[in-house]
Amino acid sequence: MNVLQANMHRSKTADALLTQMITERHYDLVIISEQYKKKENGIWIEDSSGTAAIWAPPGSSIHISEKGHGSGFAWARYNHINIISCYLTPNDSIQDFQDKLDDIEDTAMNLEGPFLMAGDLNSRATEWWMPITDSRGKRVLEMSARLGFIVLNTGAATTFRRPGCEETTPDITLASEGIAGTIKEWKVLEDYTGSDHQYISFIIDSKNDGLRKKMQCSTRKWNVSKLNSEALLSEINAHGSEESSHNNAMQIVETTMKMISRACTKAMPTIESNRHKTPAYWWTENIAQLRRTCLHLRRTYTRARRRSAAIEEAQLYQAARKELKRAIEASKNRKWKELREDINRNPWGLGYKVVMKTLGPWQNHQSLALKKWTT
Repeated sequence: MNVLQANMHRSKTADALLTQMITERHYDLVIISEQYKKKENGIWIEDSSGTAAIWAPPGSSIHISEKGHGSGFAWARYNHINIISCYLTPNDSIQDFQDKLDDIEDTAMNLEGPFLMAGDLNSRATEWWMPITDSRGKRVLEMSARLGFIVLNTGAATTFRRPGCEETTPDITLASEGIAGTIKEWKVLEDYTGSDHQYISFIIDSKNDGLRKKMQCSTRKWNVSKLNSEALLSEINAHGSEESSHNNAMQIVETTMKMISRACTKAMPTIESNRHKTPAYWWTENIAQLRRTCLHLRRTYTRARRRSAAIEEAQLYQAARKELKRAIEASKNRKWKELREDINRNPWGLGYKVVMKTLGPWQNHQSLALKKWTT
């Protein structure tokens, strides 16, 4: 995937040149800061303030499966990668700057998969070839460390070049450790852009994307103890002859593995992934929502405390914690009564499972023996 990172600085000229540059160099995706106007053609995703956008131009094969936005950033999911475009204005106070970074981090924490984050962060750090690291740069680096981001900027080429002003590098590219190695040919373009910023281009090498291959590999597991050998052999015999028509070794391997996978699926049931573990017996959707609310208010209180005493935020957070605690206790009491009633009806039902889970796996053999003896 050929990607262009463009800071247009609200320039009409830059907007016109951008379209031509995409036509000439066939960019699949454009990560934009300070856009001149919304593009009506292709796929366009914009932040709430109109300062950051992601654009898949007409003719691009990019398919966006999910998308979202906040203040100063927009995000989209392509394939397995979450792409974030951001612009943090230098006019914001340091606290507003931090709040926007926190919002970006919150969004990233709630999304699965690796990330590519690019844009104008208006901060300085030696990691992207600036002589010093300022307060904003330090905060960006701290966020990057928590999210596992790597700075992709290489070389000393600056991206902001206005006559009579100091050349700097406010435009940076960050990527998760898992995909940083798949990003090739990162460079600052020397073309005339019509903006005060030079554009950045790079390629996400999907052909050699090891993480993508790993994520695309089937995580299916079959319950071998329930294997129907006759069904397995029947399926293989029925379709095995179809695979011999291929001459290419790679095709033979690929089609054979698909045939085996189909046969296994028909011959035995699958085992559920551990990601879908049964929740606690007292867990409810209402408690889940209260927990999310509590987490949100805690973040709000933490940020407000940097500016002031945050008395109101503290009270809201404390009230949310109490409500969550009360909901958990009430649910436990209610469910425990239900479990006791269930035990009277079915000694080996949910109540039995909850107790054995509490006792731990070392009790399994004793419980099985007791169960056989009583039945």
